[in-house]
Amino acid sequence: MKDVVKRHKDSIILFSLVVILYSAIASIFLKNTTIFYDTYGTYNVLLDTDTGVLFNWNTFAISQDNSKHILFSSIVSLLAYPIYSISDGLSKAGHIDYKYAYGIGLTILQIVVSATSITLIHSCIKTLNIKKTTSLIIITIMIVSFPQVFMSLNIERFIYAQLSLVFFLFLLFKLKNKESYLIDIAAIPLLGVTLTNVYLYFINLILEFKLNLKKILSHTGIFVLASYIAIIATKSYNSIFEVSGVVQSDTQFILVAPIIEKFKMVILRLIYPVFYFPGYEISYNKMNQNGDVNKIFLVLIILALVLAIIGGVKNFKEKTAKICLGILLSNFMLHGIIGYNLMSANIMAIHFTFSIIVLLAYFAKGLNEKQNKIFNIFLGIVILTILISNMQGFGEILKLGMSVYPK
Repeated sequence: MKDVVKRHKDSIILFSLVVILYSAIASIFLKNTTIFYDTYGTYNVLLDTDTGVLFNWNTFAISQDNSKHILFSSIVSLLAYPIYSISDGLSKAGHIDYKYAYGIGLTILQIVVSATSITLIHSCIKTLNIKKTTSLIIITIMIVSFPQVFMSLNIERFIYAQLSLVFFLFLLFKLKNKESYLIDIAAIPLLGVTLTNVYLYFINLILEFKLNLKKILSHTGIFVLASYIAIIATKSYNSIFEVSGVVQSDTQFILVAPIIEKFKMVILRLIYPVFYFPGYEISYNKMNQNGDVNKIFLVLIILALVLAIIGGVKNFKEKTAKICLGILLSNFMLHGIIGYNLMSANIMAIHFTFSIIVLLAYFAKGLNEKQNKIFNIFLGIVILTILISNMQGFGEILKLGMSVYPK
C-alpha cells in the first residue's frame, strides 16, 4: 500500500488540491444561490446550458435521458443514486432541505469527476518527459480555465462527457500503441454519455489499423456487441429507436450563415472560451453568450492554440499527438463548419480543451533552456489573465444568482 501511495503521490496531491480548490469556490455559490443546480423551472439561464433541467428531471438518479445520451443516466446513477437517496432521507427526517442537500451532493460528485479528468491528463503529460515546472504550469491552465471551473460547478452532463474522452485518451497513452480490446470497452462511455463523442473511437481505429479491414471489423464487432449488452442490461433500448428523431430535432441548433461570419464566430465564441470566460450579456435574468471579448485575451488564446497545433505537428509521428489534433479538428468541423450550437459554443469547449493542454505539453518537448523559460513566462501570463477573466465572469454569475435565485 505504501509503495502504491509513493508511486502515485503526485497524482494524489494534485487530485486533492483540485478538489479543495473547487470545493472552496463551490461553497461561495452554494451558500448564496441555487443558480448552478435549481433555477426555479427557468431554463437556459447560464450560457444556454441545461442548468436546472436535469436537476428537476432527476436525470442523474432515476430518470432516463434522451437519445443523444443513451447511457448517461445508467452510468451516472451508479454514483448519483446514493446521493439522491441520502438527500431524500435527510429531507424526510427534517434535517435539511432536499434540493439543497441534493445540489451539494451532485456538486461534490462533479468536482470529483473533474479532478479525476485533470489528474489523468497530468499523468499523460508526465509521460512526455518535459520539465516538471512546465508540466505543472500547463496543468494549472486546465485547472483554472473557464470550461473546467464552470462545468465542475454547473450541474450538467458536460463534465461526465469530458471524463469519458479523457479516460479514452489516457488509455491510449498507457497502451503505447499496443493493440487491446480494452479500447473497445472504453468506447462505451463515449457512445453512452454523449453520442457524438464516439467519433474519437473511430479516429483511433483508423490511425491504429489504417486499411486493415479485418482488424477494424474485429474491434468494431467487439464494440457493437459490448454496447448492445450495456444498452440491453440497462434497459436503455427505447433511446435507440428515438435517435433519428432527436438528431432531426437538433438541426434547429445548426447555424446557417456565410462562411466568413462562421469563421469570426468560431474565434469569438468557440476558441476564446477554451481558456477565458466568454463574452456575455445579461437580459431577462439570463446570461447569454455574445461576441464581446477582451482583445488582449483573444490574442493570447490564439497564440496558445497555434503553439498547441505546432506541438502536435512537431510530434505527428506519435499517435496520441495525432489523436489530440483529431479532437481539435473534429470539434472545429462540428461547431465551426457545420455550425452546430455555434451561437453558444462556449459550452462545447470542455470537449476539447484538454487536448490543447496535452498539445501544449508536446510543444514543450525539445525546447532548450532559454526557450523553455520564455514558454513558461508566456504560460504564466495566460494563467494570470484567465484568473482575471474568471473572477469578473463568475462574479457576475454570483450577483445574478443572489438577486434572482437566492439560497
